[in-house]
Amino acid sequence: MTEPVVAMPPFAPLYGVGTETVQLRWLTVEYRTDPEVLARLLPAPLAPAPDPLVAIWVAEFLGAGFHLPDGTVEQRPPYLQAGISVQCRRQDEVGAYPLTFFIEGLNHGTLGREIFGLPKKQARAVTLTEDGDEVTGRIVTANDIEIVTVRARAATPGAALDPIPEWFGHHFALKLIPSAEGTGYDISRLVRIPFRTSRPTGGWDGTAEVTVRPSAADPVHLLPCLEVTSARYGGIRLDIGFGTYLDHVDHVPVAGTPDWGSVAPSGR
Repeated sequence: MTEPVVAMPPFAPLYGVGTETVQLRWLTVEYRTDPEVLARLLPAPLAPAPDPLVAIWVAEFLGAGFHLPDGTVEQRPPYLQAGISVQCRRQDEVGAYPLTFFIEGLNHGTLGREIFGLPKKQARAVTLTEDGDEVTGRIVTANDIEIVTVRARAATPGAALDPIPEWFGHHFALKLIPSAEGTGYDISRLVRIPFRTSRPTGGWDGTAEVTVRPSAADPVHLLPCLEVTSARYGGIRLDIGFGTYLDHVDHVPVAGTPDWGSVAPSGR
């Protein structure tokens, strides 16, 4: 997690605190990775699930609505977002730990980042392109590195197929607010965020190819693709509710560096 969570200004605030409902065009490609590497990236009390799965997802958010407690609904124009999450468990709960999200458009990422701690970063480009029975997703970082390319092809149509993995139902994010004194964090909490899906349309199962390129600032390449296990694409409605604070996290595994000048493989 290379981009810290920051505080919201009380004067001219950036957003209201609410739940989200959005219709999506969504691609997920899952693959197995090195279980030892995955385990090193998880903060306790999260632990690896039996299957060391990584999910790369790319989605177009179509008219996201944020529902505030006073009844106000903030509407956002369509935008593209992508992310890399790994399967994990907390006690008996299986869920997703988000390593990094990428989002196009100014301020589209503030709610998920500042409220929940979802690790959203500004991207130069996120694309999701259809070409017949093939869909291609791309993530181009702010320093112009195309770190992820996924190409998926339809194999089995299924109009009621949910393209979002079942284990995404609980996203366990770290909400981090760095100390103003320059050491540690004022807040370092694990948050459980509910992702609920409904109304799948036009989905399909398929096969996929994954290309991940080195980047010092966004070291997704540390999780090698050993075997693609699934590719799913389709429309879906997603509801994201308020989170629940769980554990204080004392040790935060870090990978990558905010160094803009180097693209050599790096991690710590």
